[in-house]
Amino acid sequence: MTNRQLALENIDRIDHLVYTPLERRYLRVRLVGTVLTYVGLMVLPFLIFLADDFKGQDMLVICAESLLAIAAFVNLLLLPKACTYKGFAIREHDITYRSGIIFPSVTTVPFCKIQQVSIRQNPVSRLFGLYSVAVVNGAQLMTETAIPGLTRERAEEIKAFLIERVGNESK
Repeated sequence: MTNRQLALENIDRIDHLVYTPLERRYLRVRLVGTVLTYVGLMVLPFLIFLADDFKGQDMLVICAESLLAIAAFVNLLLLPKACTYKGFAIREHDITYRSGIIFPSVTTVPFCKIQQVSIRQNPVSRLFGLYSVAVVNGAQLMTETAIPGLTRERAEEIKAFLIERVGNESK
């Protein structure tokens, strides 16, 4: 093993990576999940009516519903841009996942730090036949990086590749 000094100009930068986009159906998954979440949240202010009558009860419910409606509208407007920004890149020694348009996040997990790889599916993504690959990184207090919006074939392909690379990196 060597430990040569590298010139910063010669190092591949993460912001120059070509990211593989998620499936287009993932936008539908996010839209359905967001709508269900906001519908559930919009039911909550009506529980105030079950409480004893107090002054301003109607105004409180109207304000809460208005704020939730505005938040839902903004969220639904930003979802398409957020979904197209998300992506992943696999390099020689690591995997990188990019997400977030307001608060961008790029997570890179070296293969030698991966402790577990699993394929998951939530009820909404199951409706659209999409999966996510969850990568547990032992280097950062057992944090998990999940790459959503993948077909079953792609998810299994990534999982198999990562497991193979983890085995090769540890040798």
